[in-house]
Amino acid sequence: MKKIIILIFFILLLMPMAYAQSGHMKLLAVSETENGQVGGIADLYLEIEPGNGRVFLETFPLTKVDTQISTRLAKEIACDYADVDCSRYDFFYTITADSPIIAGPSAGAAITVLTFSLIKNVKFDENVAVTGTINSGGLIGPVGGLKAKIDAASKAGIKKVLIPFGEAVDGEIIIEADNETLPENETFDIEELRKEHGIKIIEVSTIDEALFEFTGKKFREKKNNLTISQSYKDTMKLLAIQLCSRSTRLRDEAAGFAVGNRTRQIMENAVNLSVKGRDSFGQDMFYSSASYCFGSNVEFNYLSLLHRDPKEKEIVEKVQRLKDDSKKFNDEIENEKLKTITDLESYMVVKERLKEADDFLNIALETITDRNSSLHNLAYAEERISSARSWAQFLKNTGKEFNLDQDVIKNACRTRLAEVEERLQYVQLYLPQSLEGTKKDLNYAYEDLKNENYELCLFRASKAKANVDTVLSVFGVTTGNVKIVVSKKLEIAERNLVEETEKGVFPILGYSYFEYANSLKESDIFSALLYSSYAMELSNLDIYLKDTGTVPQVAEFSRSIDKSLAVGLVAGIILGIAIARIYYLGKNPKKKAKRKRGL
Repeated sequence: MKKIIILIFFILLLMPMAYAQSGHMKLLAVSETENGQVGGIADLYLEIEPGNGRVFLETFPLTKVDTQISTRLAKEIACDYADVDCSRYDFFYTITADSPIIAGPSAGAAITVLTFSLIKNVKFDENVAVTGTINSGGLIGPVGGLKAKIDAASKAGIKKVLIPFGEAVDGEIIIEADNETLPENETFDIEELRKEHGIKIIEVSTIDEALFEFTGKKFREKKNNLTISQSYKDTMKLLAIQLCSRSTRLRDEAAGFAVGNRTRQIMENAVNLSVKGRDSFGQDMFYSSASYCFGSNVEFNYLSLLHRDPKEKEIVEKVQRLKDDSKKFNDEIENEKLKTITDLESYMVVKERLKEADDFLNIALETITDRNSSLHNLAYAEERISSARSWAQFLKNTGKEFNLDQDVIKNACRTRLAEVEERLQYVQLYLPQSLEGTKKDLNYAYEDLKNENYELCLFRASKAKANVDTVLSVFGVTTGNVKIVVSKKLEIAERNLVEETEKGVFPILGYSYFEYANSLKESDIFSALLYSSYAMELSNLDIYLKDTGTVPQVAEFSRSIDKSLAVGLVAGIILGIAIARIYYLGKNPKKKAKRKRGL
């Protein structure tokens, strides 16, 4: 009897495995050889089984760039895009190739498409292949080795290749190549490639567009216009009024200062920024207004310090007063209970400004013998503390509540840090020049993690990731097409913001950077590019968090896999009983004989 029970139990364990969701997709890849990069085809497999949200990845051979983080991010983006709670399932990814490949983030778009197709049970055309990174909001980012990948796709019989938007420019694909294999920025005519290989080459910028090319269906489009939170609008308006009123007061004080050639330039810059602040306020662009007025205040404050010409002792005393003021305020907000995304983003930006102010105060002391530099750093630090106090007004616990305990924020920070590290590795394969600014931000984030400043760590890691993604997003793109890239990013950021507001969330930083990027796109396109990246990274932080509200509704995917699992369990029980019955009768021939006589 004991053997029979063990046999039934074994069968029950195996039955659910037969009902796992599974799929396959061809993956475009490149390998490094003595003659440069060579394109190839890898196989991407995915199995989804009941579990607890874990992600497993097996690659053979090993990829040159770690793909684990981009795989996890792609899975999260696919689940978020499908609006499905994936925490009840485990995802098993396998990538196989004939030779070592460079994978990393460049497989992100393909992994997202395959994951989404299984979650939603949607068939896709396996004669289509996509290459591209996947970024927050579902933006598909540029990659390297495009020509090699297109050549490989053609040889494999693939009929349509999707490439990231911006890499086919004015009818050409621009390839950044290593000096030993190709001239820098060698171009390939896209029409000639189409004719040569007889395949379609289509640019896509978002996961929406890629899915349409794979399935012929549209799944997620912006349906409503962006509604700005009235609480945000009222608070940011007040913040702008405070900063711009200070600009007016400082300007009036500076009006009586003696003006030389150098100070005249500072005055003109300060006045110009204050005018931009006033104009933005008139257009209800309150964050932009506050930002311009902040810049104006730094310059006016600097003029005031130059006019007063403080002695070194006075500078030291002022630095200490500001440090004490900053520390006191920091201690006050440490006790804030964070409940919403608005709280989290407010707290992050306040902490960042206080930390930045402290750093500039230290620099002011270090450069005290260089009067101009010291006084400008002092002016910047003072205004940073002032802006931190203004941002603290957003700590109101308004909106949808989330679990924002320290372990949750710590894990979110670690995930973001890993995403930055992976992207840095990938970018440096094609752009060996160092990204010192990003590395510096990354080091600051690691320092915050070590010091248990997890909210600040998450903020700095998010900005560092945006910096790397900014580089990736213009990888091979001509200057004339940067504006188009910015427009695409802003479209995605706006869609994210619309969806967040519909869920009862208003990401104040995501929206603020979105607004500021819009205000800059005509006058400073590269700053607009950076701030549009910030907007994307900070417009949907909730994919790293869990709300504290009701249990998510069971999605179609959950119902289908649960139904399959239930059928499997029932079938397993029936089969187990049948096998046990046969086994039992086979071991007891007398019982079998009596059964026959009964018939």
